[in-house]
Amino acid sequence: MNLNTTDNNCGASFTSLGGTDRDYQNLSKIANTPIAELAKINPALLIFPQVLGAHDDGIEEQEIFNLHGDSEKLENVLLKTGNLMGFIGIGGTQLKITSRFSSDDKSDYFLHYMLQKVFSINLFDWEHSTSNDGQLDLLMFAFPLLLKKALAQGIFRQYQTFNRNDANVKGAIDVSRHIRQNIPFGGKIAYKSRECSFDNPVTELIRHTIEYIRTKTFAKDILANDPETKICVQEIIEATQSYDIHNREKVIAQNLKPITHPYYTAYKPLQNLCLSILRHKKIGYGNSKNKAYGILFDGAWLWEEYLATILVPAGFKHPRNKAADGAIKVYDGNPRYPDFYKGKQMERLQTSESNFVLDAKYKHLDNHRPDSDEISGCFSRDDLHQLITYMYILPAKQGGLIYPYDKADKRNNPEIIISKPKNLYGYGGQIATYGIPIPTKENYSDFIEHMRLIESKLRRPLCPTT
Repeated sequence: MNLNTTDNNCGASFTSLGGTDRDYQNLSKIANTPIAELAKINPALLIFPQVLGAHDDGIEEQEIFNLHGDSEKLENVLLKTGNLMGFIGIGGTQLKITSRFSSDDKSDYFLHYMLQKVFSINLFDWEHSTSNDGQLDLLMFAFPLLLKKALAQGIFRQYQTFNRNDANVKGAIDVSRHIRQNIPFGGKIAYKSRECSFDNPVTELIRHTIEYIRTKTFAKDILANDPETKICVQEIIEATQSYDIHNREKVIAQNLKPITHPYYTAYKPLQNLCLSILRHKKIGYGNSKNKAYGILFDGAWLWEEYLATILVPAGFKHPRNKAADGAIKVYDGNPRYPDFYKGKQMERLQTSESNFVLDAKYKHLDNHRPDSDEISGCFSRDDLHQLITYMYILPAKQGGLIYPYDKADKRNNPEIIISKPKNLYGYGGQIATYGIPIPTKENYSDFIEHMRLIESKLRRPLCPTT
């Protein structure tokens, strides 16, 4: 059974989603469980960001969804989601979590738009894929990113055993095969050699994935999206001279054991992704009913990385993009990582009119009213205190919380919803909220056009010189 819901749904009736007793039994195996725990025991479950906890955002402690209520009375059970979007399946049940900004479970334009921006995929006409498997869309969006990260470590090499038959003997002679193939003797000797080769089950798996994607009209362009991706694809093609489409099932079977190489660490998530793409049609019917599969994106991480595509070119720093680079210090040896800031940290009591701090928030704001000047009623005390702390340390005269607004009027007004700035006591400064209205459009091309207009208007108050 396929169940559809949205992120941050505040609790949805399990039966209203179409859930049955069997669905409850399946989903209860992965409900109320931290993501880090699920990722360890379910290699076919892909979660972005790839390194859980690396962004100091607590995603590894999140749960994909919660199930609450008396299982004896299924109509009283609630399924509550958080920031995660994508799909996850176990047994014969699959749960699809779209963004709360989608008009229906098929036209999740906002999620796809953010994925295309973050993963640097050209904005092709997504309408071509609406009749296809939307889950496969999500998997293919991630392929170029993981491919480039893996090949940044070099092409995967692995020792392989080859059956040779020539005059350049470099291994153990295979007597029985030599007798079969080389009598009468013609100068060749049959032997086995063990060599460290670029052509191995892992690179063959990647090659099969590339060739599979090429067969999809709506997705093949992602392989030629940018020069780096094109180079990576060509390197894999050149390394896999023994590629044969008829060996696909054999190659898949050879890759069921995860890569554990201490150097080629970026190949493990790529291996999992390739397996998911090649097996997507039958992945839900595997032998293990207790293993979860799917692909999920943390909405908070995705929203922050999407904003980076807009703000970083306009002069904002985004420290988490470069690990510890760009951190500010509360005191000696205590780094902190604001989501975005302009300017540089200076000695205390100095001021800089250009310093600006922004904190990205992907939250469902139940009490938010765009016409209200109140800030504390929408965001938690911790959100405000963190922002004010960053402003104090830099110091910055301006600070803001930037979030997607999911109650935009039906006119699809592209104006940014900016609250009336609040003056801070002490060293001064102002804080405000910046609501980004997410449009509701009939087709993806209109959605893209509208989002680009919103993005240009966002730069005006935040980046007046750009």
